[in-house]
Amino acid sequence: MRGQLADDTIRVRLPEGAAVVDLYWPDKPATSSLVIVAHGFFRRRHNMSAWGQYLAKEGFVAAVPDLPARADHTRNGRFISALRTYLCDGESWRQRIDPRRVGLMGFSAGGLACLLAAADNPGVAIWVGLDPVDSNRLGVQAALRVNCHAFVLMAEPSACNAHGNARNIVAALPNCEHYRVAKAVHVDAEWPTDWMAEVICGRSENERRSEFHRLASAALREALIS
Repeated sequence: MRGQLADDTIRVRLPEGAAVVDLYWPDKPATSSLVIVAHGFFRRRHNMSAWGQYLAKEGFVAAVPDLPARADHTRNGRFISALRTYLCDGESWRQRIDPRRVGLMGFSAGGLACLLAAADNPGVAIWVGLDPVDSNRLGVQAALRVNCHAFVLMAEPSACNAHGNARNIVAALPNCEHYRVAKAVHVDAEWPTDWMAEVICGRSENERRSEFHRLASAALREALIS
């Protein structure tokens, strides 16, 4: 599956900045769980668009934003928190989103931003890290404050994932499941990735990508639907 056009695209103005957000809706008319999906460092929302489409097919409302800052992970974390509030409290979304069932999922630096948001939002049900990376131990420090379930999928250590420093986040989390996808490269967790990222991080392969998809969606279903 490649990235597809979103069902809706909105522009939000939040205290942390203005940004474009793609929304993917499930087919069912009832209110659904919300999953906010964050892209990685120097990437954009289209690099996670296939995740949005896939999650909608799995029964979730998926919100895939352009993060407002390239390297300010704390600001991006605040933005994700504010986006959650915007989507869950807004009148226009009340018929589609269940504010009691919210998950945050991010790839690479987006995983770190989502972790920072989860640490400050006790109402979040699950944080999913797709080969997340830490920066200046922000993730380790935030992990100590996370109350929700955490689920971390890791690729093999490499320069692209800060040599697997997510293991330090995993060690600090009080409630965490984690798996290493055998022989996976960092961009196996990005969907869709591109040839330039593969030149830097290694060739992505269908079998390994499918494992990220399967495990992440199963964790989200268990936390938000079961």
